[in-house]
Amino acid sequence: MRGRRTVRLRAAFFAIPVMAVAGCAMATNTLHPGRAVIRTAQVPPLGQILVDGRGRTLYLFVADLPDQSSCDGACAAIWPPATTQGPPRAGGGAQQSQITTIARPQGPRQLVYAGHPLYYYQADTGRGDIRGQALSQFGAEWYAVSPQGRQVQDGVSGGSPLTDG
Repeated sequence: MRGRRTVRLRAAFFAIPVMAVAGCAMATNTLHPGRAVIRTAQVPPLGQILVDGRGRTLYLFVADLPDQSSCDGACAAIWPPATTQGPPRAGGGAQQSQITTIARPQGPRQLVYAGHPLYYYQADTGRGDIRGQALSQFGAEWYAVSPQGRQVQDGVSGGSPLTDG
């Protein structure tokens, strides 16, 4: 009897971290259960970049083709797609005409700006974090996106404060 209890406790002990990690990825993917907002913010030292309605940095993946995401599986666990379940809208200096969506194999539609599918970086935990900036992962680089729809190159890979733009 005691052996079974130990096995169940061990199983529960190991399941909790797995569920927590899965929950983080899931929560990051569903930041916008309804209508997503893409806006701009001034993030030193990058300048004006695209962020979501909560101020989280949005990134592009250099390996993506226009309007096509090449990030899934392990990649999407680290770089969750920015998604929406309703029509996205622009705020601040973002241009509504540049915002579209693409279908993902599972789940809500992925946000696209100027042809670039948009992503979050899992290590960015707050407004204005830019820890994913200029990282090379999954075969290519990741960059914050300018309001003109171009990658912002600066080589910065640390967090930074955010001011609304």
